[in-house]
Amino acid sequence: MNKYEERLLNEWKKHDTIIIGVDVDDTILPYRENFTDVHKVINLVIECVKTGAKVIIYTGSVKERYKEILEYCAKVGIKVDAINENLITPFGDNRKIYANIYLDDRSGLNESMEILESVLYKYRGYLQETTTSQQNHE
Repeated sequence: MNKYEERLLNEWKKHDTIIIGVDVDDTILPYRENFTDVHKVINLVIECVKTGAKVIIYTGSVKERYKEILEYCAKVGIKVDAINENLITPFGDNRKIYANIYLDDRSGLNESMEILESVLYKYRGYLQETTTSQQNHE
């Protein structure tokens, strides 16, 4: 496990959730380019949400487009917790949208997805071990 996976896994364990920052255009919605497997991104985000993750859409789109974005996310099965708003401000400053990991076609999307997918399965294993351990102690 690399240091990025370890950090993300530790944050998920500590808080029972993580926040995933998700870009829209060319990340989960085909827009200009056609080089992102948007279905793979969407499926990974959905699986993370099923395991307790929160989703913030962070986008350069105008506010008038937010309704369309929310409708699209609902249609593809992504539960959105916020658009361009912080769910928490852990460092007392909200100028930057806070997330534990970002999925964006312009910033190492494949690498971020590899880290997130690896940590998702490790975290699910951790949950299963914790549940089994608790059941054995009852």
